[in-house]
Amino acid sequence: MKTLASFFVTTFFMVSTVFAQRIPPNKPVIVKVTSTECNVCGLKAWDELKEVIDLYDDEAVIMSVHPLELSLLFSNTSLEFVENMPQFFGTPSFYINREVQPFNFWLGGVRETIEAFQERQIIAHPSVKYAIEGQELKVEVTTEFFKKANRPHHVSVFVLEDEVIEDQSSRGPDETHSKILRTHIGEDVFGTLLSAEPIEIGQVFINNYSLPLNEKWNPNKIQIAVIIWERNTDNYVIVNSNVATEPTELSTSINFLEAAQVELSIQPTILIDAATIEVVVPTALENLNLNIVNTLGQTVQTVFSGKLTKGNHSFLLNRNDFNSSGFYFLVLEKGGSKLIQKIIIK
Repeated sequence: MKTLASFFVTTFFMVSTVFAQRIPPNKPVIVKVTSTECNVCGLKAWDELKEVIDLYDDEAVIMSVHPLELSLLFSNTSLEFVENMPQFFGTPSFYINREVQPFNFWLGGVRETIEAFQERQIIAHPSVKYAIEGQELKVEVTTEFFKKANRPHHVSVFVLEDEVIEDQSSRGPDETHSKILRTHIGEDVFGTLLSAEPIEIGQVFINNYSLPLNEKWNPNKIQIAVIIWERNTDNYVIVNSNVATEPTELSTSINFLEAAQVELSIQPTILIDAATIEVVVPTALENLNLNIVNTLGQTVQTVFSGKLTKGNHSFLLNRNDFNSSGFYFLVLEKGGSKLIQKIIIK
């Protein structure tokens, strides 16, 4: 297991396709703690997990966790994961995030619990991509913050395998197990510390990982789950999560505008009456877009669109052009490459 690179990029908004869209709601984590040797796990709890997947697979990250060494699907990652769960009483157990559910899962108001988590203010949104190159799994996680975070925040990456054929007590020797937690990527189950300092609104962290694929895993059934945790003393609390179910092309780290030495600045950064935007272009560039974007990724004003000749260019920004105060982002974009500056409208 090897971390290719773990680095953070401080910008003031998104570097992904989420940029032009509304940020998705918080995604909870639904966990079934189970064992292949557990009789009850293969009965009603088995059917409950299938129903959970049918109903909530698009709205939550769903995991089957095997923390007991007698289970044929045991993993050390599962054991460490469950040790962070309160009120664990044995298998089977269901959790939504770290909240244990009643033994009869459907009496616990699952829909209400999920919707309450989805409606919480978004602190951070993780997006994840992965690719399989030969026998190596490569993962890229981008975490964007939309609220200041004073406590330490971590990002964890987990490898899931779906549709695993294995014995299950009370069912038979060749049952299809869903969403099996196989392992984590990185040095620790609770992942990479994003910053030792308070995290500001608009900070973006990019983490890259690689892992040799286990020859026993089916590469066509791999899923990559990512969880953002807030560390509170010795506990890790789930902030948000996401999952990638299909491999995609990983992003390139080359920013065209940075490589072309284009400069973007605004003075003052706190807009009370007016501000001046400066764009320095060392060589003429076409198809440039200079926009003001709010914290939901929506363009609220287009300052410029088109071609800029070589040299310095100035644009005036007036306070009267904005209907409300708050945080905004000045974004210069060309073909997916972006330069970003945060501004505050008073």
